[in-house]
Amino acid sequence: MRTSDEQLLLQISAKNERAISGMYDRYARLLYGIILKIVRDTDDAEDVMQEVFMQVWSAAASYNPALGSVKNWLIRIARNRAINLLHSKRRHQKQMEEPIPDDDESINTDSNLQHEETWERVVRSEESKILHDALATLPEEQRCLITMAFTEGYSHTEIADTLSLPLGTVKTRIRAGLTALRKELIFLKES
Repeated sequence: MRTSDEQLLLQISAKNERAISGMYDRYARLLYGIILKIVRDTDDAEDVMQEVFMQVWSAAASYNPALGSVKNWLIRIARNRAINLLHSKRRHQKQMEEPIPDDDESINTDSNLQHEETWERVVRSEESKILHDALATLPEEQRCLITMAFTEGYSHTEIADTLSLPLGTVKTRIRAGLTALRKELIFLKES
């Protein structure tokens, strides 16, 4: 009998390597096709695939069946990762197109760039922790909807359909959650 996707995720959350291999075998072709359509480069698509399954490995326990099937969860992760890569490449391209100043002192060396990138990662990591802590203070119904909308890429209509809620209720809960989140972030920043 075939192991269900949900059972595989439970095994993955317990760090079962055979389970992640099984999930990969089951969905790699589908996800690779979706990613390749977005990034249009086989090397980039392979990199994104690796990131997707690393995220599945580390975040399997965060899967919420109320938000949709495992297959759709994987597709959202793949789609979001691919889109993030495109945005990152566009930002990099814009930076490459900016003129380099003639003043020798203002030219960044590779070492300075590495320090800046490391600092940006540290800041992003700290911001992520603060945001995670603030999200944890919200009621489950608000936290769930905000996560679906801003992390998993659902539209308000998709959330309403998935959770069988009126669209107005979804919008109201998200708005209330964002207001509470903003207040909590201000509180955490000041403390």
